[in-house]
Amino acid sequence: MGEQKPLKQRAILVGAGEGAVAVQRLAPGQSGDVLICADGGRRKLEALGLKPDWYVGDNDSGGCPDGLPSVLLPPEKDVSDMEMAVDKALELGCREIILTGCSGGRLDHLLANLGLLERIEAAKAQGMLLDGENEVRLLRPGHYRILNQPPAHYLGLIALDETVEGLTLKGVKYPLERFTLHRGNTRTVSNEILPGEAAELSFQRGSLYVIRSGFCDTQPADRRLKV
Repeated sequence: MGEQKPLKQRAILVGAGEGAVAVQRLAPGQSGDVLICADGGRRKLEALGLKPDWYVGDNDSGGCPDGLPSVLLPPEKDVSDMEMAVDKALELGCREIILTGCSGGRLDHLLANLGLLERIEAAKAQGMLLDGENEVRLLRPGHYRILNQPPAHYLGLIALDETVEGLTLKGVKYPLERFTLHRGNTRTVSNEILPGEAAELSFQRGSLYVIRSGFCDTQPADRRLKV
């Protein structure tokens, strides 16, 4: 059998947690999209009038619709439904993977889902966690242009490594120049992208979460990250 070719470009993963309604802001159904529900995410999608392309889970909170392509898991397993959904998206050749319906509620699930962004990045794909109030991305050293679309009130940077070095941030209310951000330092929360501007972010060492929060508009918008 020949090597499987990429079938989809963007995967939207939907869990049973809060924030699944954010799926609507992504305008799902575009050519190249695949909707994957992680168990109870099936009910979230149905409530939005959307039909999943894949079901991944153990049937304990969602149930797999008859005839839907699926990855069925045992109730007692070593991975979460969302992790397996990420693996299915990567198997399908998706280069952008968006996690929704996976925040709120249990903190261990939220932290585990944020950790999946590292799994996605390690596979050379772009990942994002999205809910009704927040958009989270994991970035490695480089130069990035962050569009404020859809408009959000705040921009926050959270260091994952002990230090993030050479951090420069422009086009924002509180700019930085070659700053060293230490893990646990809160100086880089609650910043704001200036009206009509795009934030220019660069750093030389370390890794961080970039978080836009407090959305002003619920309409679909271009969420691509310019590298």
